[in-house]
Amino acid sequence: MKSLAGLLADLVAITSISGAEEEIAKYVSDFFAANGIDSERLGNTVLAQLERGSGPKFLMNSHLDTVPVGNGWTRDPFREEWRDGRLYGRGANDAKASVAAMLAAMAALKSVRGLRGTVQLALTACEETTNAGMGAALARLGMPDGAVTGEPTGLAVVRAQSGLTVLTAEWRGKACHAAHVARVDHENALLLAARELCAVAPYVEVGKEHPLLGKSTLVATVLESGARHNVVPDRALAVFDGRLAPPYAAADGIRVLSQRMPAATVAVRSERLQPIETAEDHPLVRAALEAAGKSAAVGSSTLSDMALLQGVPCVKCGPGETARSHTPDEFVLLEELEAGAAFYTRLVPAALEALSKREVPT
Repeated sequence: MKSLAGLLADLVAITSISGAEEEIAKYVSDFFAANGIDSERLGNTVLAQLERGSGPKFLMNSHLDTVPVGNGWTRDPFREEWRDGRLYGRGANDAKASVAAMLAAMAALKSVRGLRGTVQLALTACEETTNAGMGAALARLGMPDGAVTGEPTGLAVVRAQSGLTVLTAEWRGKACHAAHVARVDHENALLLAARELCAVAPYVEVGKEHPLLGKSTLVATVLESGARHNVVPDRALAVFDGRLAPPYAAADGIRVLSQRMPAATVAVRSERLQPIETAEDHPLVRAALEAAGKSAAVGSSTLSDMALLQGVPCVKCGPGETARSHTPDEFVLLEELEAGAAFYTRLVPAALEALSKREVPT
């Protein structure tokens, strides 16, 4: 098998902007074939599994796609070259280091004796945009008994993740010609919105702070009103980005905004990515902490495919650092990559054993 460093270099050299993952999906499929691991493709999402008799199903998942390169790079974002223990490139940190580490772990686990259950690996398309790849993977595989999502966490074990709720607030007024505002009855929806938006600046808190995730917040990010300079607008629409921690959901955001902005009609645009949390004392969390050499789990405000694992005991953990994600000159350290592969290789047997003993509600 190609070295771990070489494997990641190959993955980074392949452009795989979200929605255009064909080439990297083929590379991953060829890797599985070369290592004698059963796999299949669902579009540009690649699934593989090792079946070892009866027992729980444990899923490893990460994503093949990246965000676009953007400006500010001082290095070639697709150059497959390690320098001084670092690999620079788009996706090196988020999340191709996790992909390479999971591939290496699957290859290593193939020859491990004593595994009881099924090890699944889903390397998904479109995580950075629609999460469609993860949705397709779960539809094909079914929900697992436990899971780990590979994202750059510095191998910190994340057991709670905030959700994304997008809300809209709409104001209705009465239009007129701008030349007649001094003598014609009208109601400017733009000004209605502006007055009420001041009541929710700079952001709104929803409920109590979460011990790991902190405040649940709603913030206005878009305001649309008016199309022509000579028409007083009769409609205004604001969009709110909500980052909500358990146990809060879209209904809680609607309640808070409606109280602060009584003239607005508040509605849900999207609540697909729900917050998720696994109990601190769940056996999977304890197994992950031991495998990572950590003493306590943490929370994460960044989104991932972990959001689609509702009702499943799961953690998010992987090599690299979240602060490097989506930045110019993104990089990962070789020592981080190696630690990630070792972590997944240790975690899988421990997770299968922990899940086979008992289930604890999440």
